[in-house]
Amino acid sequence: MNRKTISMRVLIVLSVIIISTACDLGGTFTSDASMTATALDIQQTVTALDATAQANSAIQTQMSLPTSTPLATETPVATPGPLVIHDDFSTDSGRWEECGLCEIKNGYMQMGPYPSSQSAEGYLAICSDCGIAQDYKMGVDVTFVDGYSDRGYGLVLYEIDGSYIDVEVTTWQVYGSWIYDKDSNGWGTLMPGDPWKSHGALSPGMATNRIDVEVETKDGENIITVYINKERVNTLTTPVIAGRVGLVVGLHTLGVKFDNFYFEGYPAEILPGISPNFNG
Repeated sequence: MNRKTISMRVLIVLSVIIISTACDLGGTFTSDASMTATALDIQQTVTALDATAQANSAIQTQMSLPTSTPLATETPVATPGPLVIHDDFSTDSGRWEECGLCEIKNGYMQMGPYPSSQSAEGYLAICSDCGIAQDYKMGVDVTFVDGYSDRGYGLVLYEIDGSYIDVEVTTWQVYGSWIYDKDSNGWGTLMPGDPWKSHGALSPGMATNRIDVEVETKDGENIITVYINKERVNTLTTPVIAGRVGLVVGLHTLGVKFDNFYFEGYPAEILPGISPNFNG
């Protein structure tokens, strides 16, 4: 039923009511003024009803229109953060691998003393959950315990199939960065000139020293910044490589304590066609 039909029917009904009312009053029609007022009232009522019908019709038309389907919203993917490891050696977490004479006790880890040997190979403790590292930060506290005091100990920067690069300090207030080649059982150095560098930032004897490194891949090289007791002492470079990291005691007949190990790094992204060059 459209609004025009509704208006006509309402008009007819109202007219019948008016006529019936007039008849009830004795069949005498009211004056012209009274009839005019009544007619105006009827017209206003019809106009109001017509407006209501139009509004209802508009609502029905709007409801019949198809509803647009909302666009699918992509689920945001969080950017992965770096792997961060703190180890104060208060407990043995099973983190340290390939360490033949390692003991975690009293809030530190001791490596060695290692028995005398004809091999020039050092002794490693590999951080198993550090993964394969390329760009990272790493640090540890080191303290000489026993053995030959002229031998180094510190951090393994990269280890691949038994060959490795490290940073070592000694009780003699010197530090060095060494390259061990597994195939030849020989050593090289990453720093030109004297392989052991003296520096006033190092504490002598059995005092504890802090070694930190920051490694960043830049312009086709790995840039290695070395800190001792929070003071920057050197910047080294290597080809773009990645490997396992950890702790090192440089030679046999030496015992060292390690504490407060820290590692922060992202998964390695090794460039294709580039392999480590351990012969410098």
